Amino acid sequence: MYSWQWESFEELIKNYAPIVDDHGPLAGPIHRFSIHRSGDLSLRMETEAPESAREPPSPHPAGTVRINDDRVTFHNTYGLELEAIGVHAMRTNRHFESVAPGITTQSVVIHRLVGKLANTAPPHFVVDWLENVPTQYFWCDNIESKSSDSTTVVLGGLPPDRPKLEMKGSGSNGGSSWAAAGLEVNGTQLYLCQLHKIKDTHAKRPGCIVYVGVPTDEFRDKVRRCLSYALGSYLVYLGKSRFDAEWNLTDFEAVDPYSMRGQAVRLGAMPPSPLGGPRGFWDIEPVRLSRMVNALYTKYDALNFGVVSWAYWHAVTATPHIAAVHFGAALESLQRAYFNSSSTPPVGTVVDEPTWEKIRSALESSLSPLGLSAKTLNVFKNKIRNLNLRSQHSTSKDLMDELGLVLSNREKQAHDARHESAHGKDDEVDAEWIRDLKLLRVLFHRILLAMTEANDEYYDYFTLGIPIRKIKEPVPGR
Repeated sequence: MYSWQWESFEELIKNYAPIVDDHGPLAGPIHRFSIHRSGDLSLRMETEAPESAREPPSPHPAGTVRINDDRVTFHNTYGLELEAIGVHAMRTNRHFESVAPGITTQSVVIHRLVGKLANTAPPHFVVDWLENVPTQYFWCDNIESKSSDSTTVVLGGLPPDRPKLEMKGSGSNGGSSWAAAGLEVNGTQLYLCQLHKIKDTHAKRPGCIVYVGVPTDEFRDKVRRCLSYALGSYLVYLGKSRFDAEWNLTDFEAVDPYSMRGQAVRLGAMPPSPLGGPRGFWDIEPVRLSRMVNALYTKYDALNFGVVSWAYWHAVTATPHIAAVHFGAALESLQRAYFNSSSTPPVGTVVDEPTWEKIRSALESSLSPLGLSAKTLNVFKNKIRNLNLRSQHSTSKDLMDELGLVLSNREKQAHDARHESAHGKDDEVDAEWIRDLKLLRVLFHRILLAMTEANDEYYDYFTLGIPIRKIKEPVPGR
């Protein structure tokens, strides 16, 4: 398997056999170590040191809240440089064997592993390695492997008007499959690929994004979030590899992935709107996918989509009794970002300040003759001071009017369910509550699609048969 077929840090470490330069916070000197992905895709390191080895004293008292940037560095004579960042020993064991010197072993968690090969040419391509690329879709581009003394993988190019990219290596089996989607985002050509028959990986649905060029980490992060939302499946980031013009590896990064404690991988894909054509629900047409992703990318900063999508996916993966609160937070975050970027933000008060001062003064004066205790009087005055603030419900109504959306009575009922969840639901979760959560997700889809103009239609997951509706058409029901 070649370094452009799947992340290759484990194979590189075995082949290059680097040694530890600085063992950082771990017990050292370290004589042997291994680094691998565990079954949950986290990055783990196992170390072996003399029995007498001890960890250096930590400058951080127990219980300190901090970003862990503790590091272990490695090198070898062939020029491979490695750095494990955010290391933490989860378990330390000391072993004694008869009269021979004992050993100290540690099981270590790594947040990030970065590596660079010596004497490499400048990078020309970047590949992001992913888990949870949905397998249900009928992809719009092909992946073709050609085999002889060398291997060439061609992404796209069928039909001839589709963009094409060739990746070259040596010795492998041939084959072809429709398992990619090529598109251009902000002038950068990229391919999202579903990968098959990847050996030695714990990923259930492995995939990658191949970039033509070397876009920044920030750009690629935005693209992953936009693609995740468009496909209705959270793409779990495992790391990146960069390659020169001949597809030789120049450097790489492997990360401990975040997948909402594994919940993201357990979800089924639920695209917010149609992406395809005649082949049905899972069909992908390149024009529709490109429109969706580029519309989200264009409004990414204005809508604070990094934060909004984070709130959205946590709502999707939350337990039912509290999920409505998360959807409420996602909706309010989206609403606030939209109005902050709008040239005509909504008025936050019922009346203007001079008028309100007259009303407040009159209300507070009316309390004086009632003989209330000072404590009670202050409680009422504090409540009076908030009376001029418009309710969240009123601001939401402004947003709907601004977007030209109308909510059905059933959508309004679901919208109010978030308040019940926030203040403590008094009975058990039932089928109607689950339906409210489905409707809250659909409502979020409608609002975001209307804000970005990413699509004119949405999937109504609330109604049996999952009909396609126009954005301005509400989900029916009383």
